[in-house]
Amino acid sequence: MSIAWSCVSRDGIILAEAGEDDGSGNVIKTAKKINKMKPTGGWEKTRSLRSCSYRGLKFHVHEHTSEIDQCSSNVLVWTFCCVYRPSELSEDLAKAFLTNLVYVTEPLRKMPWWREGGLLSAQQSFAPTLQQQMESVQRDARISILRQHVDEIKAIMASNIANILERGERIESLEEQAEQLKKMSSVFKKKSKQLKRMQQWQNAKYGVVLGTAITGAVGALVIPPLIALL
Repeated sequence: MSIAWSCVSRDGIILAEAGEDDGSGNVIKTAKKINKMKPTGGWEKTRSLRSCSYRGLKFHVHEHTSEIDQCSSNVLVWTFCCVYRPSELSEDLAKAFLTNLVYVTEPLRKMPWWREGGLLSAQQSFAPTLQQQMESVQRDARISILRQHVDEIKAIMASNIANILERGERIESLEEQAEQLKKMSSVFKKKSKQLKRMQQWQNAKYGVVLGTAITGAVGALVIPPLIALL
């Protein structure tokens, strides 16, 4: 499992725990290390070492006791710990797991055996629930990964749509330019026909004039001999 071990404690007394070691002693070593860290107002965590593939995480709830509580202290410190594999589970998901434990145990922490009981006083009643919560994190992690993949696919799809729309605008722009070129081509073709007709007309007129002149010249050259020979 991504979470190898977890526990709930009151004033340093472990009330319930679940999990197992991996055979190398690293889980136990990390669990002891995180439990020894003094409680603060925030999160405590062990540093990730090369020789150890586990990381410890801990959160505290400081509760002021009432006059009816038979407690030696005016403040109860509830501790929620876990040892997890950072290669399989992110720190944010590990924090979400412990935060969920805080809410799950809220009604239980009002029970006498939780508030006054000794070591593992809630083991029989709460350890199965703790184990179930640990196992559900693996499922929740997979769901989180799937959601991340879905979000990535959505981002790609959004990018594709934007590119398609941009391409559509470019196509429309090209279509407009093509339409303008078509109109210009039509005008040019029309003007070309007009020029061609004018040129043909000019050529025809020039041909008539030139033909008349040549005919006159030929006539002038041929006629005289004929008259002379008469």
